[in-house]
Amino acid sequence: MKIGIIGSGSWGTALACKSAQAGNEAWLYCRREEQAERLKADRENKEYLSGVSLPDNLNISHELAKAAGKSNIILIVTPSIYVRDTLVNLKPYVTADTTVVICSKGIERQTGKRLSEVANEEIGGITQKLAILSGPNHAEEIGRDLPATTVVAAKSLATAEEVQKALSTGNFRVYVNEDMTGVELAATTKNIIALAAGIADGMALGDNCKSALLTRGLHEMTKFGVAMGARRETYAGLAGMGDLIATCMSRHSRNRAAGQKLAAGETMDYIINHSNMVVEGFFAVKTVYEIAKAKTLDLPITSALYEVLYHQKAPQTALMELMGRNLKDEMFL
Repeated sequence: MKIGIIGSGSWGTALACKSAQAGNEAWLYCRREEQAERLKADRENKEYLSGVSLPDNLNISHELAKAAGKSNIILIVTPSIYVRDTLVNLKPYVTADTTVVICSKGIERQTGKRLSEVANEEIGGITQKLAILSGPNHAEEIGRDLPATTVVAAKSLATAEEVQKALSTGNFRVYVNEDMTGVELAATTKNIIALAAGIADGMALGDNCKSALLTRGLHEMTKFGVAMGARRETYAGLAGMGDLIATCMSRHSRNRAAGQKLAAGETMDYIINHSNMVVEGFFAVKTVYEIAKAKTLDLPITSALYEVLYHQKAPQTALMELMGRNLKDEMFL
């Protein structure tokens, strides 16, 4: 089976390694020719996934036709802001038999649409075999072959199972799910809670506070997802609780790290302008806040972060306001 991996950042590189290890004809696409040649020569992505040797059977190319043409499965692994353009460029290489898997996490900034909705708009008339891949997946660990799991969601169980069989290895266990909306929105909203977790770490607020934050954060994620048509049970799975724990606790999490920088007094604009990594949580906060406001959903953690990011409210003040809210029933939705 041929798998084209579009996006040569850390996660794209890790998925390319897994695709090759699973015995597929795997092709990693690099946008820049010089990067492709460097990866071929070094057999390592020193810029984004250093210390991980690329499998000998992994093909690398800067030519989209070579990487994506005649692929059975195409994995989209670019930052969310580039997904639509990537899909447009891929149209000549997608057929009715091509399975396209969105592995990016986030919501389209300009429209507030889920990335599966973007994919359906751009290539839904060509193929109905669209899927979402998400879970507690830090590329740094998966690239090193540490045990990990993920989940693939698609409207058709057969489509999800095709991806499951193609990507599963001894150290990478792939589950399937039919709740695309839940899997996708969980991946977006957990980045919001991870920013808050980073702020809590930066302020040295302790384990009790962070535990409460994750618990109430999962409640908030679930509330938002259900209001958008997701299944509640999805949030107890890998895409929900699993990814939330990994993103809020790991030293590899760029969203958690960004939260720590916010606690240290750096602004969102400063962090964006001084990093080569995309912090999806920054943009998720604004989009989810605006959707929640339109739907009159009470999302206190998201609202507090919106004030911190976009109105420069001090994190300490936002914390005091969260702790001073009216007392309520834990399960009240």
